[in-house]
Amino acid sequence: MTMSNYRKLLLSLLLLFSTTSLYAETIPGSLTAYSTIRSIGFEWNISGDTENNAQALVQYRVNGSTPWLDAQPLFRVNFQAYDMLSGSILFLDAGTEYEIKLEFSDPDGGSETRTEVVSTKPVPTLPTGGSIYHVNPGNGGGDGSPANPFLGIAAAQAVAQAGDIFLLHTGNYGSGGEVYFTQAGEEDNHVVWRAAENEDVVFNQVRIQANYIWLEGLNFIYADGNDYGLRTSNAPLGIVIRKNNFNNCNYCIYLNNGGESWYIADNIIVGNNDPNDGSNFGGEGIELAKTSGHTVAHNKISRVADGISYPHTNVDIYGNDIFETTDDGIEGDYGHNNIRIWGNRISNPMNNGISFQPMNGAPWYVLYNQVAAPGESALKLRNRTDRVLLAHNTLVAWSGPIGSGSSLMQSFKSINNLWISIQDRYIWETNTGDVHWRTHWDYDGYDWGDYPFVFKWDGQRLRDIPEFQNYTGQAMNSIRIDKSTCFENFDIPAPPPAIIPFQHLTLKPECNAVDAGVYLANINNNFNAAAPDLGAHEVGRPLTQYGPRGDNSGFIFRNSFE
Repeated sequence: MTMSNYRKLLLSLLLLFSTTSLYAETIPGSLTAYSTIRSIGFEWNISGDTENNAQALVQYRVNGSTPWLDAQPLFRVNFQAYDMLSGSILFLDAGTEYEIKLEFSDPDGGSETRTEVVSTKPVPTLPTGGSIYHVNPGNGGGDGSPANPFLGIAAAQAVAQAGDIFLLHTGNYGSGGEVYFTQAGEEDNHVVWRAAENEDVVFNQVRIQANYIWLEGLNFIYADGNDYGLRTSNAPLGIVIRKNNFNNCNYCIYLNNGGESWYIADNIIVGNNDPNDGSNFGGEGIELAKTSGHTVAHNKISRVADGISYPHTNVDIYGNDIFETTDDGIEGDYGHNNIRIWGNRISNPMNNGISFQPMNGAPWYVLYNQVAAPGESALKLRNRTDRVLLAHNTLVAWSGPIGSGSSLMQSFKSINNLWISIQDRYIWETNTGDVHWRTHWDYDGYDWGDYPFVFKWDGQRLRDIPEFQNYTGQAMNSIRIDKSTCFENFDIPAPPPAIIPFQHLTLKPECNAVDAGVYLANINNNFNAAAPDLGAHEVGRPLTQYGPRGDNSGFIFRNSFE
């Protein structure tokens, strides 16, 4: 071997040694899976990925079926002491067993494929094997028969067993005091307390202290208007709160002492806040209090500070109609991994639409939401953020969709959204900004009116989308749209506290935002079009159902503001 070749070999060996030393093989560790009714989430711990370029591709299928379907890859999460790949499969069928294939790889070394079988949770159903009892207000007595109902909740609870259904008849069961539900059911076999058909059943305050209790068709009306409607003790599991009316409460549903895996759906919640008072930050519609595993779906919420707040991990929030709040629509604040917020309508909140202040984990999925006319910003970004899939949202604000904190967008994947400023203003503005391995913005549509600049980014005023593309290397397929010609309905006459009409901000077929998006596996793959539309509503698809589903016939709902 010549001296020259020897030197070349030595240099190659040194280079190989330095590369493998600097970028060691990534080692996959423990894998955690969990689910809700519509979603399955994963947290896959790893070590050694100093380049943050490890990935895990995801495929899924109903267990026993043949074709694999693609889902979004897991997000690389290196944030708040988390070092992992994490993510979700969404829009699944309830109560179904899925087979999931996770293919981990790292360009610097390391690979592994794992297959998991995970079931989504079933939608709660009323039990069929227990007894049916009748209850009237009172202080003891009765045998629960139609002719001789139990008198009061305490008398009924003395016989309550898993699977029993208690039909409550007209009257006030609280008489101004708090009613305690203490008798537990079992998983998929609740103890049910529901209003008898066409009966006006009233509670003032309720505390849930046991697992697997079901409340339905009840009116929670707090007389003094400055306290709780429903709260907890003992972190109860598997509670169903369905088709109830909460009225004149401060904290209407409050998991103050914990609770996991609740189903809170199709309720009407009207707090006691004055929607004209922008200084009132107290009182929540549904306060999850940093708890996990919940489905919060199709509730109608108004006159509270925040509509829904403080999920922890593995929470689905969808189909809710939130309006006239004195602070924010949905507060994900302090949430950790696999928070999923989709298909909600948030109208004229006094402050912000969806809050990320701050994130304590990731990823979050914020999809198909319609936010219209907040007093401040469509998205509230004021503290730390990390990985978010922000896709197919229609985000409308008065003076720029994000007025401050835009630099925190650098950890987001923003794609297929519509960003609209009603007044002539920047879409985003910040004096400090960066683009790095987490940043991905593309295929969005922007309307900044006649303002001379579309973005202020890193202190630079950028006049149009090409200037933004050249400066950041992002948004290469994004477009300008015109709100005055693009929408079938766009009736937003004034900022809060003005009330805006309930509406779906649907696109006209001739709008350039139609078919202007990009395919996202498991997110928009069921659209029969050349390409998906931008924003929350696909042309030709059924309109999103916001708020309670179906009719609530058979239950009497009372509203003291009517």
